[in-house]
Amino acid sequence: MKSRECRDSRARAAKFLYNTDSRTNHRKQEGMTMFIRDVIRDREPYSLRASASVLDAAEFMAQRRIGAVCVLDEEGKLIGVFSERDLLNRVVVPRSDPAGMQLGQVTSPLRAVISCDETPHQALERMERIGTRHLPVVDGEKWVGMLSMRDLLRVQLSEQGHELKLLHEYISQ
Repeated sequence: MKSRECRDSRARAAKFLYNTDSRTNHRKQEGMTMFIRDVIRDREPYSLRASASVLDAAEFMAQRRIGAVCVLDEEGKLIGVFSERDLLNRVVVPRSDPAGMQLGQVTSPLRAVISCDETPHQALERMERIGTRHLPVVDGEKWVGMLSMRDLLRVQLSEQGHELKLLHEYISQ
């Protein structure tokens, strides 16, 4: 049994060494394509109503240690994203009163979303193209969460860790 595991391990490591796009090829070989739904699976989706105060939004984000929150209208429809940059550029620098402003007044309008059926690579390309660090995640027409650049970094580090493990197994044989 151990001999077969060694051969399988070596075969995977060899494929890694000779493939130019190893992460994609490894996932395809193993039938493990990762989708955005996998990245945000176990996370509570955070949102606030547009009628909330900016101060409440800032406190909400600070308590949860998040850099952005989805903003919903009164019917629960996604209308935009409020980020730390919005707080800085639209409230702090103009010296506005965050307790007296509604979130909807300073929320960035939706520029893009990502479907839960898309891949982390597609998300990264979209973030780069529009210059954002956060993308709301949708399932069809329904908003289901938020994806951040930090989430994509975790995916990348996880994949690299798996590759390093394969290389270590190969070298140790």
